[in-house]
Amino acid sequence: MRRSKVKLTKRTIDALPPGPPKGAWTADSELPGFFLVSYPQSRVFFVRFRVGTLRRVVRVGLYGKLTAEQGRDRAKELLAAAELGQDPAEDRRKAREMPTFGAWVKTYLERVRLTKKAPKVDERYLGMALDSWRTRPLNAIEPEDVAELRQTLKGTPTQANRWLASVRSCFSAAIRARHIKANPAFGLEPFAEAPPRARVLSKDELEALLRAVDLEEDVHARAALKILVETGARLSEVLTAKWADFDLEAETWRIPSPKAGKPQVIPIAKTTAALLRKLPRVGPYVIFGRTSGRPRRDLKGPWSRALERAGLTEAGIHVHDVRRTFGLHVAKEAGLHVASKLLRHGDVRITEKVYAPLGIDDLRAALEKRAPVLTFKAKKTQRKAG
Repeated sequence: MRRSKVKLTKRTIDALPPGPPKGAWTADSELPGFFLVSYPQSRVFFVRFRVGTLRRVVRVGLYGKLTAEQGRDRAKELLAAAELGQDPAEDRRKAREMPTFGAWVKTYLERVRLTKKAPKVDERYLGMALDSWRTRPLNAIEPEDVAELRQTLKGTPTQANRWLASVRSCFSAAIRARHIKANPAFGLEPFAEAPPRARVLSKDELEALLRAVDLEEDVHARAALKILVETGARLSEVLTAKWADFDLEAETWRIPSPKAGKPQVIPIAKTTAALLRKLPRVGPYVIFGRTSGRPRRDLKGPWSRALERAGLTEAGIHVHDVRRTFGLHVAKEAGLHVASKLLRHGDVRITEKVYAPLGIDDLRAALEKRAPVLTFKAKKTQRKAG
């Protein structure tokens, strides 16, 4: 490698001939250790220094993207760091080994899918962070970055808090993997959340609603609304239920559950089984939609008509209130454990959190009684005994 020495400026650099494939070295006469290597198609700034007994050569940048002055300033910064005992070359090596947020999330989610019951929750919330941090090294994400991104979700406090929990878990796993030393998502207080909706239907409201549902001309919509009342299922579960999910002989419903990570089987009432046996089968979905082969999107029209017929338009009743009403009645009659199983909550404490604010004094007593868990297995045992 040919070597020469001159003050590196635009004029002197532009006057240099193209170098050989291995490069021609031109040292800067102004800053010791700073030099330029000329190749056939490019010129690159470097700086050399010692860290203890180690010799280091670090690439500063490409001439053209950096001026001679900018290259010299960057070289000075690296030399100053070396004087303080830091090793810029080692820092860069570690940075190259440091996974980006996007790469780490991919690794983390592979583990989550094997260990967590609800991996799609993490997939959803970490996906929101990927848009901003995908290419950033893990150790370059600061608490201020987390706080700033969370602030964009402030309008939906519950979602913001769940997002923060997923991000915090992701960074905690990175600490265990020894990629980072501190969790940038720690130290942030959760946003205040609105109390959970507590609306339940009274006995009179429920009876009026059921009478109104019986007048619905759309046979599949009528069936869907009755299934909601009789099973306490979520609207999305009813609309996406397939005939293959039901065993009408055993009177059970196998419900796919992204939250739990595996399907859950619940018993259905005899009235529900009888309703399904009479319901016309049109395609794979129980509730026929407008497009063949696809589930129905919603029940807005039938629901509004039912409320109007029942005189409940101004009563402030939502579809999900039916599920809450179902859960409340089961909890009062059979206890929280049974309600938790039928509602398919992952933990009975979730059931207690939802229904305790309703002022149901006997829920605590029901919990203490350890009501037997209602499962498909138990139902089969009862049927055999009968």
